[in-house]
Amino acid sequence: MSVGERRRIGLSPDEILFLVGSSGELGIIKAAQDMEIFIGTPQGEEVVMFLQPDDLIAVSAFDVGDRAEKGIRCMLYLLREFASPIVVLEKNHPTSQRLKMVVSCGDLVRLDCDIQAGTHPEQDILCACPDLSGIEISAVDGGVEIEGPLENFKVEKY
Repeated sequence: MSVGERRRIGLSPDEILFLVGSSGELGIIKAAQDMEIFIGTPQGEEVVMFLQPDDLIAVSAFDVGDRAEKGIRCMLYLLREFASPIVVLEKNHPTSQRLKMVVSCGDLVRLDCDIQAGTHPEQDILCACPDLSGIEISAVDGGVEIEGPLENFKVEKY
């Protein structure tokens, strides 16, 4: 598959889409409702992200397998069902190195392995494993569109 290839995948509100690389994976769900996610910034501010039903909630885990998938499922549940807030760390915060999962939400998620985990308040960029780096996931009616180098990971849907 070529760099820049696009793939459209249907995703209903009760499904989770997993993109699984060799050293990490990403779980994606639809917001499924109008909702708000609060984001605490390093400057002590709180930003509100307004989501619509087709918008995405994504969790990137720096591990693979059952443990990673259980963690992703739990985090997705906390974000969508409890509207748990997202906390953004300041650049070079020592806790960033300890994060096992990071989250993003909105109508577009760009995956990048060259950013520091947990330090980006802008919700269109998300730290991911190298196999997923360079992938863009866009919310589309009834699903997602994935663009980028698609040969480095597998797609699973539950």
